[in-house]
Amino acid sequence: MTPLNLLDSATPSGGSDRALIWRELRWVERQPVLEAEPLTAAAGEQHPSGERIHIPLTPGAFLGLRLLADTAGEHLRYCAGYFTSGAPSENTNTPNMGAPRRVPCPEGARIRSGKQCERCAARDEFTALHTAHLHPGTLTPGMRAYAATPHRLYIATFPDGTSKVGTSSQASTPRRLDEQAPAVATYIAQASDGLSVREAEDAVTRIGGVPQVKQTPSKYRAWLNPLPNSTIRSAHQETMKTAREALTHAQLRAPLTPLHEPWEPSPAMARPYAALRAGSPEPLGQFPSVLSTGTAGFYCTGAAGKFMTAHTGDPAAALLVNTAEIDNLAFTVNHDISTVNIQTALF
Repeated sequence: MTPLNLLDSATPSGGSDRALIWRELRWVERQPVLEAEPLTAAAGEQHPSGERIHIPLTPGAFLGLRLLADTAGEHLRYCAGYFTSGAPSENTNTPNMGAPRRVPCPEGARIRSGKQCERCAARDEFTALHTAHLHPGTLTPGMRAYAATPHRLYIATFPDGTSKVGTSSQASTPRRLDEQAPAVATYIAQASDGLSVREAEDAVTRIGGVPQVKQTPSKYRAWLNPLPNSTIRSAHQETMKTAREALTHAQLRAPLTPLHEPWEPSPAMARPYAALRAGSPEPLGQFPSVLSTGTAGFYCTGAAGKFMTAHTGDPAAALLVNTAEIDNLAFTVNHDISTVNIQTALF
């Protein structure tokens, strides 16, 4: 029997052959949501529509897709657009300061790698925020307003025991950490604005040696081969101690408010975090790379960051799907269940 596909809701009139773009797996109010964009046909070619569809990932639902390629066999990857802070409000002509929003790529450009075409990378106002504390005057008025809001500093530790320091705005708490898929995380300080928190972040890296980046492929490998829960938590405590010591020696221009506020996984993350339990952990097997196979079909059971937990018929044989590798790729709906060597995947 052909399973009902979660993606059918995105193709009510176009049928199973309707093309969409997998934009990203997002977290909205602590729930995983697939953000997709329909492709529209014009002059014999397909172009991004500029409209984004949000599909909640219902536990137990089937999700199947098949990646599209051009005549040369290359996947169809499209620019994700850019962020701006100049969104006009509904009632005035005044920019809605402090509310970054994504704008579709005006050219609907195809790209070979990354997330943006060169033009959208140049248009992006959010990028400058990462270094604005080093280069004053580089922010637009809207981004200056956003940067003036309270921000937090956190330490996130992953299942392989490595950690990173990061920042989130008050408005993006806890969503920012929901997107990161840490094993454990703690907010350790609050700053009055985004520039001060980034100065503190740099100090933790410079003095304490705590990195600011953990690449997605490395996170994925960590989830497949986690350390014991006690080892992960010990590593987290040590990194927090290192970070706090670094902040005491940093001579920051603006004071921070110390915090010790643990981040907690949401109920939607229960299945992946069962793999990290202190007692009777439930391991996750590797789902074949969708980028390599070009197709996928599975039943959703949960998510963590950009990763989905799933099974292909046996709920006890849990698999981890890395959706980040198909961000911004075009696909059509597929109703075939993937065949996975469960024995190899789990052991």
